Amino acid sequence: MGKLRGALILLTLAALPADAEERGKPPLFEIADVDRDTVPAGTPAAFEAIFGRAPHNEARREVGDSAYLFVPLTLIPLADGRTALVSTGSSECTGHACSGVNAVHYLQSARGSYTVEGEWLDVGASGTFGNPARRWGWSDAIAGDPVLYTEGGGVWQGYACSHAALTALTSGGPVEIAAIPVYYSSEGALDTGGTVLEGTITAAEKGRSFTVSYKGSRAFSERYVRGPDGRYAVRGGTKVPGC
Repeated sequence: MGKLRGALILLTLAALPADAEERGKPPLFEIADVDRDTVPAGTPAAFEAIFGRAPHNEARREVGDSAYLFVPLTLIPLADGRTALVSTGSSECTGHACSGVNAVHYLQSARGSYTVEGEWLDVGASGTFGNPARRWGWSDAIAGDPVLYTEGGGVWQGYACSHAALTALTSGGPVEIAAIPVYYSSEGALDTGGTVLEGTITAAEKGRSFTVSYKGSRAFSERYVRGPDGRYAVRGGTKVPGC
């Protein structure tokens, strides 16, 4: 009976269409919404080492010609023993063309205190209406250094698009290694027949490639391969439309 059941399961899986397999692939690492109202454990001390005393765990900082309100997002351990604090900054400009920013600071920890060893105030993907990244995550499965995932986007004349930036947190500083489309919808622009696509990183060959699997109106995968310059790209370009 056990052998028969196993054979039936194999036959069922073999009969599944290819797009069903794509839809069922789990994400390679967890992606979460950015929650600017929650202060993650352990971040206040690192945040104050960077921005000064911050009773409400927020700090106003001017970057270029714009002002941003920063709050801490997460701490990521680096390969060389240091720690990276990721913060998100919302812009005081709230127009459609205005973007927020994401900051990365490298910190050295000693006897419960932090020393700042590097500052980058415009890292990864952001959104419209003054918003920083909308979703985030990180993984050590893609490259030799931890890779920060930030996602942002917006809506333009009914077309909605989001993209993710992958940023390697190298010993010399954050380096963007890929930009990938992760959401597209034309439903808001068309009366009928709109397309919706949603992409997730589902696999990786560390240091060589990673795979993005799409579901929605159709299902398919795209493989991003590392080039001589260290960036990852799809040969021939992505099939996902842009806005």
